[in-house]
Amino acid sequence: MTSKKFGIALFALLVMALFAVAPAMASTDAIKSIQKGDTVFVGEEGLNISQCIDGASTTIYWFKDSTSTAFPLDLGSNSSVIIGESDFGTRTGFWYNTSVYADKEAVFNVQYPSISNVQIYDVTAGNEDITGETAITDDLLNIAFQSNLYSIFNERAGAVGGLTVKVQTPDGITLTALVNSSASTPLTAIQPSAQKFYVGGDASAPANAIWDTSISTYASGTYKVWVESNVNSMKDNLGSVSGKTVSPTVEVTLDKETITLTADKETVVRNNQFAVTVEGKPSTEYILWVSGTHSFGATEFPPVIIANQKDVTLNAGAWNYTYKTGTNVSMDIPTTNPELYCANVTTSSSGKVTVGFSTDTNTKDSTYKIRVQRGLPADNMYDTVKVTVEKGAVTITASGDGSYYLGEEVELSGTNTDGDNTYLFITGPNLPVAGGQLLTPATAVTNNVASTFISRPVKSDDTWDYKWDTATVGLDAGTYTIYAVNQPYDKSHLSGTKYDTISIVVKKPFVTATTSASTVAKGDKFYIRGTAEGNPTQGVAIWILGKNYWNGAATSSMETETVNDDGSFEYEVGTATTKDMASGQYFVVVQHPMYNDVFDVDVSAGVGGIVYVQETVSGTANSQFIIAGTGKLQGSDAAEALINAINSPDIDDTYTKLTFLVEEPWIRINSVGDHYVGDQFKISGTTNLAVDDDLIVEVTSSSFSPTQKTQSGEFSGKTETVKVTAGETFNEWSMDVDAAAFKPDDYIVNVEAIEADATATTTFTVLKGEPVKPTEAPVEPTETTAPVEPTATTAPVEPTAAPGFGAFVALIGLGAVAALVLRKD
Repeated sequence: MTSKKFGIALFALLVMALFAVAPAMASTDAIKSIQKGDTVFVGEEGLNISQCIDGASTTIYWFKDSTSTAFPLDLGSNSSVIIGESDFGTRTGFWYNTSVYADKEAVFNVQYPSISNVQIYDVTAGNEDITGETAITDDLLNIAFQSNLYSIFNERAGAVGGLTVKVQTPDGITLTALVNSSASTPLTAIQPSAQKFYVGGDASAPANAIWDTSISTYASGTYKVWVESNVNSMKDNLGSVSGKTVSPTVEVTLDKETITLTADKETVVRNNQFAVTVEGKPSTEYILWVSGTHSFGATEFPPVIIANQKDVTLNAGAWNYTYKTGTNVSMDIPTTNPELYCANVTTSSSGKVTVGFSTDTNTKDSTYKIRVQRGLPADNMYDTVKVTVEKGAVTITASGDGSYYLGEEVELSGTNTDGDNTYLFITGPNLPVAGGQLLTPATAVTNNVASTFISRPVKSDDTWDYKWDTATVGLDAGTYTIYAVNQPYDKSHLSGTKYDTISIVVKKPFVTATTSASTVAKGDKFYIRGTAEGNPTQGVAIWILGKNYWNGAATSSMETETVNDDGSFEYEVGTATTKDMASGQYFVVVQHPMYNDVFDVDVSAGVGGIVYVQETVSGTANSQFIIAGTGKLQGSDAAEALINAINSPDIDDTYTKLTFLVEEPWIRINSVGDHYVGDQFKISGTTNLAVDDDLIVEVTSSSFSPTQKTQSGEFSGKTETVKVTAGETFNEWSMDVDAAAFKPDDYIVNVEAIEADATATTTFTVLKGEPVKPTEAPVEPTETTAPVEPTATTAPVEPTAAPGFGAFVALIGLGAVAALVLRKD
């Protein structure tokens, strides 16, 4: 029934529109009458060009350019011309009445028709382009399109007819007119007067709107809009060509006004942001506020609307908005800084606006109701959304295993989702009950005074970190608790706040050391190695003391060695140093600077080359004894005095002590013994040289001497560089010898140290032939072995008498003579 009534109403409006344009119908031929130079369009037919051509000729000409030959076309008639696509489709532009380019005079200008860019404007919303979007069913709309067909109506005076605007309802009915509050506008015979044409006239004037969407006959839903042109049958001839005779179709949706409010998250951890989105009428102002917070006290704060947002104006009178009878916004938000909690917001052309809120540590953890309502005057159109703000969490961890030596750097880190800063303090034996400051634990932190805490900023990823240098904190060994809090609150005021703790064990630093050898050969390097816990940045001091010797004498300062990250250190005493050291006992003291990371026992230079060992207590240096120069203490006395100084109760340094011996270097060769040509044997020995020292071992024939050029100069022997290895009592060395290529001779063994001044020599003999092997026992015949019978031709062998002791002596004598003869050869 509604559609039927709607159709009757539109039919009546159409009849009225036809009567309104009836007087113009007298000029039916004007739209076909062409004057010289007018624009005509491909597809038009029945055009009268008699006013364009002089004389009776019906031939016209087209030039591609000034140098081209004219293209002739005989129209056949002056009064009924068709601008066919086959003749004119590839020859658009001006056509002339002569084939001579210089004498040409325009007949008409041929163009393809163009209709495009149909747009729907919401006049009520400030002439917003809502093409493809939604209009609220209260708004006044206008329609515009772009076309080059306006030249027809500007050039051909009195022309009737025109373009048709097609509006199709959600039910598929095509309307022939649109109605606003005061008049109807036909959608046929539209004569555009400019490239972009508003059907109702000036789009910014509400009176020129052609479509009042509040009229009940315009049902909610999506409408399709397009423009067609069949002026002088151009669409019939060209067809429905998009962009030429028919524009592309656009849509607009009519809907009743609604308002919705949504949040991007239901729950937000305090110190983070959230946003709400208003969806309502396009380009419309609404009031937004944090409802139900009027009772908040001076220390309770709701989420705050972020300032300087597009289409969001804080307050701007919003608190005066009466959102229900007898109640305005100011009666629903906090009295302190109310402008932070309400704003005027304006939707975009699409009907949306997003508003951001921020929270911080001071935001009360609660569930909040955000409300949005239509702007003034007040009405009952509103929506709400709830967002819960929760407290975050604070965590703390420490690097390593939780056990640290004083002097180490401890990396504290964690997360904080409940504040912009993390505050640290420490508790433990005999420290302030409410908590001590991390760098001076004996000094209490002051509640809610941030400067008394170690404060670390929370990064964008909610993490924080702090490197705690324990070198000067002055803690005793023991177990302690470190607190990380989201506010500068001490231990007595942690109720209701977020915090975390970690327990750590603090240990006393120490130092251990060993020497690479207990006995050192002069000219040999050795090492003092050890471990110094507590991360002493000054390293450790190495004192070496002996008779008339102190390793710092050359520079009048004590020697130090850097400690590695793992607590290890290594101090080298080089070959040049040990070479000049006298033989005897030496004392080593390795000193650790301990808690204050300062050597409280040090040296200072006096006059006349004197160097003092001094103690520094509370910034005052006191000399203890002379370590270099006239009156110096010697060896063990100096070591004992140094240890006594470090042992002073006023000194926090600690130490370890060692001794070692310096000896003249020596090398010993174990007995080699006689060997035969072809033997494989080992030449070895002992030494006090250090492990891994290099020794050159030479085995040389005693008969090796210079020869004449014509003589054979064979060399028999071996040379090799070997390493000193560790032994049970003394260090050892050895070299393997293969005597296969040796001549029988006496051989000299010479062993020489490469770095130290030490050699050793011995001899051995290589004999000719193989050593006598023991005679094998005769094999007893078994029961299964038959005795061998002598043959008739075999005479029995008579046993000879065994040689006596005298014959054996004679054999030895012959061997000695043979050896002498060989040596002479």
